[in-house]
Parts: sequence; structure tokens; C-alpha cells
Amino acid sequence: MNEIASGQKAHFQALFSLADLLAALPQAKFIDCEDRCLSSSMSAISTDSRSIAAGQWYLALKGERFDGHRFIANAIKRGATGVIVSDLAYVEQVQAKSDVKFLVLQCDETLKAYQAIARFHLRRVKPKIVAITGSSGKTTTKEMCAAVFQAQFKVHKSAANENNEIGLPKTILSMPDDAQILVAEMAMRGLGQIDELAAIAAPDIAIITNAGSAHIELLGSLDNIAKAKCELLAHLNIDAGLALIGNPSEHLVKKAQEMFGGKIIVCDIDQLKENEVSFAVTSFKIKGVAQDFLIHAHGRAHLQDAWCAIRAALKLGMSAETVAIGLFSYHSIDGRGNCLTGKNGATIIDESYNANPDSMRCAVSTMLDKRVFPQRKKVVILGDMGELGAQTDSLHLELGQWLKDKQISQLITVGKHSQRIADGAMGASYDITHLSANEEVVRLIGAELDEESCVIVKGSHSAQLETVVADLVNG
Repeated sequence: MNEIASGQKAHFQALFSLADLLAALPQAKFIDCEDRCLSSSMSAISTDSRSIAAGQWYLALKGERFDGHRFIANAIKRGATGVIVSDLAYVEQVQAKSDVKFLVLQCDETLKAYQAIARFHLRRVKPKIVAITGSSGKTTTKEMCAAVFQAQFKVHKSAANENNEIGLPKTILSMPDDAQILVAEMAMRGLGQIDELAAIAAPDIAIITNAGSAHIELLGSLDNIAKAKCELLAHLNIDAGLALIGNPSEHLVKKAQEMFGGKIIVCDIDQLKENEVSFAVTSFKIKGVAQDFLIHAHGRAHLQDAWCAIRAALKLGMSAETVAIGLFSYHSIDGRGNCLTGKNGATIIDESYNANPDSMRCAVSTMLDKRVFPQRKKVVILGDMGELGAQTDSLHLELGQWLKDKQISQLITVGKHSQRIADGAMGASYDITHLSANEEVVRLIGAELDEESCVIVKGSHSAQLETVVADLVNG
């Protein structure tokens, strides 16, 4: 098994000569400091003046609320070889106060320069690129893909939340020279942003997990959400590329077909057949693939994510047997369905990292599967769902109405908007309690939990329900 992942080889940083940087940034202006020794060295790129190492280049990113140019002096003080800037005034201020020699590259936009340098490194390494986006399930699918691919290849993947216009170049620039596959997660907040990311890392395989109501506050409609996700396909080779859709909806499939004329494979849930389900694993088959697969996960959404990883791996030339070995090594990560042991032996399902209406339904449905969670007492703790805009109240209410006839023991909602979930479920046969603060949860139910209790905790990241999980586990 081969493994190169961002978290495990974080020390690696791509190195560039001045000639490399000029090739990557042909429009940049080089300001010669008349120190040929400096210009002949190989250096890494850093955007953080606080942790920059001697000999590195400092690239001064500039955003709406920050300006890295203000920290050029600190970068030079820490030993930076040179700086990549858009505003020379800051450089001149530093030069006026110090006789330290350093190189200067001036470009129009430092963020675009950062992305161009990342593209240059991609062209050097030439990995196969698997890019993943979607309203939910992106990180899970990324982790599944990495687990599968690592059974045969040297794999580099996006670390943590490095999935935006700054995080993607950072991921690429931490990719070792011998990486064979890059698994890149791509997130967005509006139209045009996935297109920007896909232009940096033109994928060989594009995976869209789904297009649900997450981000509807920013995009206004499901059609716009689908359009934003399908921007990933704009930079996919029409002849050799492959587009995979894990959880198809009519608006997503239609938009994908409009935006990409190449091969699109859509997951048909009816072609995914569960063989056996237990607390530890799900055994399943895919129609047309003569291989049984085992995964440490449960529920339709996880099987669709696994389908994406399997189809991508088969496209990359892996055998079904090797794919199965890799998939079995996958384990859920914190906040995305991992199971913990809580007070008095209760089972705590930690889904606290994020939430939207679709993922809420999938998570609760999995909890209610008695093959996986046979416990008698089922407690559902839900927090606010973010980025729903004008539909915030209605979507919370609809979720509550969906929950109304579910076979659960207790519903607890926490936060401002989740009150509407409780309202929607009103009249159900189980107890419903709305709380205003996270710390109230363990006081309410902590003493009642036992080995016959299964508790799921889910909400958007802004709800900070990881604190509830910690309270339920630690007491």
C-alpha cells in the first residue's frame, strides 16, 4: 500500500528556482537586487509571514479583510529570500528601513500568481487529478477516494478544509514530486468559484456528489446550485474525461448534460445492493461489477459516495479486487458519522461537522436502521442549518414535519432556527424539547443515557454542536 497524504507528509513543500517562477508568471516584473546567489537558489512558497522559513519566498495575499503586504518586513526579518507582491509601495518602505537584499516579483494579483505557481507544479508532477464537489459528502468522498487509490498508487489529497481558491493551491504546493494521484476537494459560495478552482487543477475525473439546498441563500435556486456544481465539468477533457454523479437529481443531471458533452455516469441506487449490514460494516454489490465490497459506513448517502470512489478507481485502471481492499481501509472522520461511546455506554453518532436538509434526513434514516443501531432509545439532537436564506424557516419546518412520524424516542433542538424543526414535529408521539444553549443538552438527558441509548448530534458547523458531543462523551 502506498500513501502520501497532506497530513502525513506536511513537511514537503514544492521548490522553485527564480527561473521557474518567471516561467510560471510570465507577466510578472522581476526587480533585480543584484544578488545572483539568491536568485540561483531553490525555494518554497509561503503565504504566512508568521511561520515562513529562511530561504523561502513570501507571497503576499490580499483579500477584502486582510493584506499580506503589511507583513513583508516580518517575512524578510525571518529570512525570506524574496517576495511576490502586487503593491511595490510596501516593498519600498521595507527597503528604505533595511539594507537586507531580497528578490522581488511584482504581479497584478498575488492570488492569481499563487494559483499559477500551483498549476506550474502540477505540470511538473503530472498526477492524475480527481476533483470532488457537491452540496454535501465532499469530504467523505475525498477520504473514500484516497483510501481506495492508496491501495495501488501514491496519493496526495486536500487536507482539512483546503478546498477554496487559497486552499487548493496550498494543497497542490504540498504535493510531493512522486505523487501519482491528486484528490482535490472543491467548495464554493457562489457562481464562478468552482470554475476558478477547476481551471487551476483541470481534472481527469470530476465527481459531483449531489446538488441540494445547501448554499441556497447565496445562489437563490436549486438550478443555480446545480449550475455552480457543474462548473467543475467545464475543465474536463471531453474525450478522455469522466464525470460521476453520486446522488442524481433531475436538475443536476440536466445541467451536467448541458455543460459537458463527454461521458457522464450517474449512480442508480437500484444498482447498489446491500448484502449484509451490521454495526461494523456494510457489505454491498454494484450491478455489473463482479466483486463484493465492504465499507465501515452505513446508509444510502455513504454507499453513493463509495460508488463514486469505486467508479473513479476503475477508470484509473485499478482492479475491482484492489479497489475492495482500499475501500475496506476507509473509516469515517470526526464529525461525519463517527460513533463514540458516551455516558453509561450510550452510542453517540457524531454528525456535528455540518448539515443541510438532505444530509439531515440521510443521517437520521441511518440511525433508525435497526441492523446498525439496535438500541431501544433513539435520541435525535439537531441544531441550526445555515446558508438557507429566505427559505430558512420553511426548510427547518419541513424537516420537523418529516421527522413527525419517525420511530424515535426524543427530539431535542438547539439554537435559533431549529425551533422551527420542533414546531414541524409537534404532535409526534415522542418527547420534543427546544433548548437555547448547547450546554443545556447534557443537563437534560445525560443522566438518562445507558447502553440502550443511541444519540445522533447534527447541525451546521456554525451551531458548534461538537461541544454537545464532547459533553455527552465526557460527562
